[in-house]
Amino acid sequence: MPNLSMKKGDIIAVVIIIPICLYVFYESTQWPVAALLGRPFVIPRGVSTLLLGAVLLLLYRALTGRALKLEKRLAGTTDLWRVIGAAVLTFGYMFVVERIGFLVTTLLYMLLFALVLGERRWPRLVLFAIVVPLVVYVLFSTVLHVPLPRGWIENSLREHGALIF
Repeated sequence: MPNLSMKKGDIIAVVIIIPICLYVFYESTQWPVAALLGRPFVIPRGVSTLLLGAVLLLLYRALTGRALKLEKRLAGTTDLWRVIGAAVLTFGYMFVVERIGFLVTTLLYMLLFALVLGERRWPRLVLFAIVVPLVVYVLFSTVLHVPLPRGWIENSLREHGALIF
């Protein structure tokens, strides 16, 4: 089997992501700074700057021949169904998260995504599906004060006092 690497994929990703980072950074410079909001541009600028740094590192590794090696090419129906399943889950998540709410939708998404990718150890699956949404929720909603979609499930749980976040 030939020595497979992610070089071509890495370079394609760099070509796509760099303009997005630059656009986000530019757009955030155009935002008005309202006195009560503090500095709303900090997060998009910070994320785009960090992503730009990561992408430049990826480009450097690809051009110097140190791109990650692949075990094998994606082949067969199993790999195809994993890719299709991951894409369907991700697009479905985008449309459902606003209606159902972040916590519930992300918990189900993480559980199903790990299953689609082949994880079969249930303790690890459940721990992953619970911890990741909670950590993201606490970080963004509590620490950074970024509102996340609540949806009808979380709103009804809040009304009944069943949700403490």
